[in-house]
Amino acid sequence: VLEAVFGLGEGIVSGRITPDNYVVSRDLKLIEKKIKEKKIAITRNSSGEKEIVKLREEKANSQVLNDHEIKNLAEIAIKLEEHFQKPQDVEFAIEGEEIYIVQTRPITTIEKRYGESKQISGDIVLEGIAASPGIAAGKIKIINDLKDLDKIQKGDVLVTKMTNPDMVVTMQKSSAIVTDEGGMTAHAAIVSREMGIPAIVGTNYATEKLKEGEIITVDGYTGKIYKGKVAETESKEVLPVEIETKTNIKVIVDLPSFAKRASQTKIKKVGLTRIEGIIAESGKHPNYFIKQGKTKDYEDVIFNGINEIAEYFDEIWVRTSDIRSDEFQNLEGASKEVEANPMLGMHGIRYGIKNPEVLKSELRALKRVSENNTKIGLLLPQVILVEEVKKVKEFLKEIEFNNAKVGVMIETPAAVQIIDDLCKEGINFISFGTNDLTQYILAIDRGNQEVQHLYNEMHPAILYQLGYVIRVCKRYNIETSICGQAGSKKEMVEFLVEKGINSITVNADMAKEISEVIKETETNLVKGTDKEPRMYEVKKSEENKELRKQNKEENNQNIEGQNESINENEELKNDSYIEENVSEKSEGNMAEALKNISGKSNEEIEKEVEAIEKEKQEYLESEEGKKEKSEQEKVDEGIVEENINEKEESDESEDINREGEVEEDIDRAVEAIEKEKQEYLSEHPEENSKSEKEKKDKVLDIF
Repeated sequence: VLEAVFGLGEGIVSGRITPDNYVVSRDLKLIEKKIKEKKIAITRNSSGEKEIVKLREEKANSQVLNDHEIKNLAEIAIKLEEHFQKPQDVEFAIEGEEIYIVQTRPITTIEKRYGESKQISGDIVLEGIAASPGIAAGKIKIINDLKDLDKIQKGDVLVTKMTNPDMVVTMQKSSAIVTDEGGMTAHAAIVSREMGIPAIVGTNYATEKLKEGEIITVDGYTGKIYKGKVAETESKEVLPVEIETKTNIKVIVDLPSFAKRASQTKIKKVGLTRIEGIIAESGKHPNYFIKQGKTKDYEDVIFNGINEIAEYFDEIWVRTSDIRSDEFQNLEGASKEVEANPMLGMHGIRYGIKNPEVLKSELRALKRVSENNTKIGLLLPQVILVEEVKKVKEFLKEIEFNNAKVGVMIETPAAVQIIDDLCKEGINFISFGTNDLTQYILAIDRGNQEVQHLYNEMHPAILYQLGYVIRVCKRYNIETSICGQAGSKKEMVEFLVEKGINSITVNADMAKEISEVIKETETNLVKGTDKEPRMYEVKKSEENKELRKQNKEENNQNIEGQNESINENEELKNDSYIEENVSEKSEGNMAEALKNISGKSNEEIEKEVEAIEKEKQEYLESEEGKKEKSEQEKVDEGIVEENINEKEESDESEDINREGEVEEDIDRAVEAIEKEKQEYLSEHPEENSKSEKEKKDKVLDIF
């Protein structure tokens, strides 16, 4: 399978451009060719900076690769696969007539990416963005108004302009979802992925071209819609995560009815639960409970929903309610007035603080869940002020919910800018809400199909904000996580792991695949750099300690061996010395004795041996013998002393080396602190100015 776009390949990786798609057989026959509309191209200008170029309609709809290039690339890919003996993910570039291979790496999940969908043949009636994997067939039911929701029966295909939270209950009955609008982070895409329901978004014309009551097959892998039933139902399997990683993996669970499905990952922590799904299932808006004075009933609704999820998990991070005025209008008690710009209106934590009865009911419900031995973390949405966190803490103290962890959703530019103050306030964790953060920073509506090609969580501006927040949180030992849809993207996962994020929250059906990406990234991290200095230095220190221990044992063994050798040499030399001198003194007698040993009686032999021993002793007691023995002892003592000096010199050298290593460790730590200090001052120029002023004041004080 080959994909190609005009300009830089970043357009494919980021998902901003839908690429041409070519399928080639192993005997180099072109099987399938899909030419997509490529509205833009990402290029570099004369300064080397990236820029987006809008393509003419003719260019946008033209084929990127010619057939000759397609076959050449396919041939190269086959050779690479044969060489490495594994399927390969190959990145290439073409300039003029030349083909350049930029990168190739093994792929372990290729079946999930390209082979998971069955080969479907049939009449394609419409195409869009493949938002949730799986295949399903069913009868078309077009929803133009929320009043039409009742006509959806189990197994129908829900077709609408765009889904909203009011449709959550109805979506659960549907076999598939198809929308005119939206992208990968639209409501239909997010909810469908959790439910495991195939979904295709951004078709533009589904509500116009598809006919009520007709049967269609929805392929959520490829984004194709076929006429009639041409394939059996298939959903993406949730697989257990068996790989151990330093970066924790958590799952998204919004609906109690899908908690069991998510638990199949074997993951025990939920990184995001949005309670709006639980509210929608109740059929009543929070305003209803307030107006009716039934806040206890609202508390029970939240408690029952979260407690059902808690049956499968040890810890749950729950986002307090975040309901916009254009959502849940079909619920009883909902306001019929819609704000001019609901996304920037009264929702999130500002709504909860303005309506404390609602927020306190949610907190009481979560406290009850925690009393059943489930750890609870609070995720405060749309935070822009430290005072908002303080107010929530007051509510927690009031209801005596003392063991709750308090966390902040980093999804507004304000939260990024005040992260230092939020950490000082004493939060326990943060979680990146990249869906909203991206649209706020880039000024792009994530639900608008017309600007989906510009919506990009990997934009440099977004990545800088994420990196900055992680660095600040590390200073305060605050746990960092991500719960936006970008957490299921390989490129984002690699970036965050390299930056040192503590955990990543993903959809259940992506957990195993993302765990493999995390493991690969952690394995490839360069040791001994600023990325993981402490882990590296501890490991190095342990290795040095073990090496010194081994050297010391070897030295001791050498000394003991040398001493034994010295003693043996001393005995041998003394015996040799005696025998030599005795033989010189009594050479004649000894020779005579040896000649006569054979043939003599034992008694005679013993007498002759005694005579020899006596002669030895007499020589050793003589002045000449004593002098020679004294000189030999001095030589032996010199050898021992020389070995002792060598050991002391070895120990001294080892101490010097150890001191040198400690000094190097200190130097590296000082450099890391200085680097972090410079980064902090560059991000906070006001602190730098303050520091310079203090230095000048000190100089004035001296004079």
